[in-house]
Amino acid sequence: MPRAAHLGPRIGLRRVGLLAATAGTLLSGACGDTLPPSRLIVSTRVLAMKMEVSEALPFGDPEDTEELGVRCQALPFETVQLSPMIVDAEDVQSPAIIDPLWIACELPPGQGLFACTQGAIPTDLSALPECPQLTLFELNPEELQGGELPEFPSPCIIRANLNDDGLQEFTVPLSQNVLIGGDIELVLFGHGPDGPSTSECANALLRGETELDNLCIQAVQRLTIGPLEELLALAEGFGLDFPDGLPSSTEIPDGDRNPRVESFTVELERPDGSSESLGEIDNGGAISAQEGDIVKITAEAPERFLQEYLVPINGGADGYDTRVEDYSGSWFISWGELLSGGSNDPVSKNEWTLMKSADDELALPSNNRATLHYVVRDNRQGVDWWTLHVDLTPTP
Repeated sequence: MPRAAHLGPRIGLRRVGLLAATAGTLLSGACGDTLPPSRLIVSTRVLAMKMEVSEALPFGDPEDTEELGVRCQALPFETVQLSPMIVDAEDVQSPAIIDPLWIACELPPGQGLFACTQGAIPTDLSALPECPQLTLFELNPEELQGGELPEFPSPCIIRANLNDDGLQEFTVPLSQNVLIGGDIELVLFGHGPDGPSTSECANALLRGETELDNLCIQAVQRLTIGPLEELLALAEGFGLDFPDGLPSSTEIPDGDRNPRVESFTVELERPDGSSESLGEIDNGGAISAQEGDIVKITAEAPERFLQEYLVPINGGADGYDTRVEDYSGSWFISWGELLSGGSNDPVSKNEWTLMKSADDELALPSNNRATLHYVVRDNRQGVDWWTLHVDLTPTP
């Protein structure tokens, strides 16, 4: 039986006065600013946030992640790797380049994204505690008697990993909010080249300032906890009691998983009408093309990765509606012209014309290399992406 899902925005991105949500794109900026189209990469940006369970609970059935994909929904005491997709006008970059800082905040059931952090404003980093990272083996079952659960301070600062790749790990807490169907709000702060420090950017937002420096970067992501049925089974093992009417823990569905772009096929169409098939291109791979060529792309995120899930009707009082995930793809380029900025099919096609567009400042891309990014999401928390570089030969 699929789980009851919590619907709502999944990621918001703030960069250069830009606020984007997966349900749509909202543009705002300082007075007089002219923003480039959202598909055009002109500076350092966060395009997506991938969450992957990197350390699962040490019990349960083995997971066939090769066939099913990696879970992006987690249970208490599981470790999740947070991987933001950081891009600039030339490449995908290590998250370390933005000097990342993360905070976590508990979202009660039904709360919209950023509601928890927003509720704490005004504050600043110096007032926020470090997030506790309690493991299953550190939990004292006797402390749970009577329904007492560890408190999770919200918001709190996630201790940075001791590595230089900029990726972040987070251990999901066990708390009362989690057990009643709440989620975790994760906020990433960073900065672009030559901008204010990450802490200055974070403090500006946390203090309630409405105008952030153009080089400040912020991304907000929801980490869903569950499946609810497995969460209840875990809690029952600790001897905790729950109200009647919650889903049965005897039928546990699979957790929400990331989809995958399985193939990315490219064909070149020349200005004279001739064409050349280049076949499948690896993620991050590069091809050579002439100025004026059209890059015809077929990206496949197989339908078998789409999962069934339940949506509660009137909070579950009137039962549940069964739905199947669907795909929403977004295309981004550093230079040139796209036929379409979005797609919604498991097999998505697009055309990229390698000619200067009205939005491009340069006649040719920097170092004669142009880049395309494809981000595919399901309509829950799952995400995957693909990058293609083109080394361009100018027209004689």
